[in-house]
Amino acid sequence: MTVSSVPERDAGVAGCAPPRGGDADELFDKAAAALRRMLAAEPRNAAALARLGDLERRRGDFAAALTACRRLLAVAPDDAEAAWLVAVLGGDRLPAAPAAGRAVPFVRMTDFLPPAARDRLLRDVLAARERFAPARVRGVNARIVLNREIRDALVLDEPTTRDIGSWFVPKLRAVLPEMLWRLRMEDLDPGRIETKVAVHLNGGFLAAHRDDGALGNARHRIVSYVCYFHRVPRPFAGGDLLLHDAGRAGGGAGAFSRIEPLCGSIVFFPSDCLHEITPVACGAEFGDGRFTVHGWIWSGAAGRSCGPAAVTREGGKAEC
Repeated sequence: MTVSSVPERDAGVAGCAPPRGGDADELFDKAAAALRRMLAAEPRNAAALARLGDLERRRGDFAAALTACRRLLAVAPDDAEAAWLVAVLGGDRLPAAPAAGRAVPFVRMTDFLPPAARDRLLRDVLAARERFAPARVRGVNARIVLNREIRDALVLDEPTTRDIGSWFVPKLRAVLPEMLWRLRMEDLDPGRIETKVAVHLNGGFLAAHRDDGALGNARHRIVSYVCYFHRVPRPFAGGDLLLHDAGRAGGGAGAFSRIEPLCGSIVFFPSDCLHEITPVACGAEFGDGRFTVHGWIWSGAAGRSCGPAAVTREGGKAEC
């Protein structure tokens, strides 16, 4: 998707992506307005359509991004990246031939958890408040340490997580065929499903990283997932999941897809992609946090033990 002679986008460096709200939203709005003025005069301007789709995706408006990409595809039917984005954002099956420099594919199911299941999850985690502990990371020396410069979150203990997983994982397995079909991963033999329960409170975040790990059994993590649940109306701001386009090719500056934490929704994405969680802002109550059930689907060839996980921008690895 060649882009030229259009307003420059801001540099969203992996791990330092602009947050939503305030000045950032104003800048996005101004850039989008400039592009729409240009397109009003030149409706077939492929470069402007590409930039607008990129901009809307980066601020999380997938409906607007999809509209721009469909318009681009109508102008340039052979644009492989536009076709790729239409499939990703439209919830369709991915094209057989991936586009160079493509966006990370993902599958989002907004109604994965019905209200009763969300209420059950929230009730269980609030009752288990004392069983949460600070999330730790695996440093370069393989020691498990607390490093809030990389990850600031609380993780539920394993016994309680297993209790939740006893009913959550079967629901997850039920949607695997659709998810794998949409990602063109039908040949994957799903192995075990690793499950964690976490909460990000005020200031909580996770630095840019990958989930598949460079060493050990974590390389068998194929698909990552995140399921969101929280009080309604949502008592926090932020906590968006950013999937960086360049993450599958070494990381760096570039575009990304911003996924809002919708209550009851679940998101699947390849475990080798670079991603992060933007800082959360909420009140002081534990129940005001951003809660998730998250984890990884392993290939059937995976070993039983959990190996080193996510490589972060600070050189550490998130704990399994």
